[in-house]
Amino acid sequence: MHYFLPFPSNTIWELIARLEPNTPAQWGSMTAQHMVEHLILPLQIGRGVLKVALVTPEAKVVRVKQLMLLGEAPLKKGFAAPFLPQGLLPLQFENLPLAIEALKKEVDEFMLFWETHSGNSSSHPVFGPLNKEEWLLFQSKHFTHHFSQFGLC
Repeated sequence: MHYFLPFPSNTIWELIARLEPNTPAQWGSMTAQHMVEHLILPLQIGRGVLKVALVTPEAKVVRVKQLMLLGEAPLKKGFAAPFLPQGLLPLQFENLPLAIEALKKEVDEFMLFWETHSGNSSSHPVFGPLNKEEWLLFQSKHFTHHFSQFGLC
């Protein structure tokens, strides 16, 4: 069984504290700050602040969700999110520490949202509607994927 970072947890913040602006990616083209800012997007999607259309054909959503999200395998290295434009998105924050602070705020907002909407679901662009537990699992896998990209875990 593959290990995934617990989400949310202090472990995430302990590991991200080791990230430097020049920490190289072990794969992909993101910088450390791009990765941190990228982690914000699914948190916003998960609480409905950022709306992204479903890119998986409806007939395949259940299977894709079962294999990629609910299965024990980690997210694949080099998987390009099909709903994002090619290339790196422009940075939104002046520096890495500010991006990390924004990520912390988004995690808090995400958790607050799901504490008050625990019976709801919110649509993920690849996996379709996810409930609270599925969103927590996704975040765990997604953070683990990108932290391993930068050698943090």
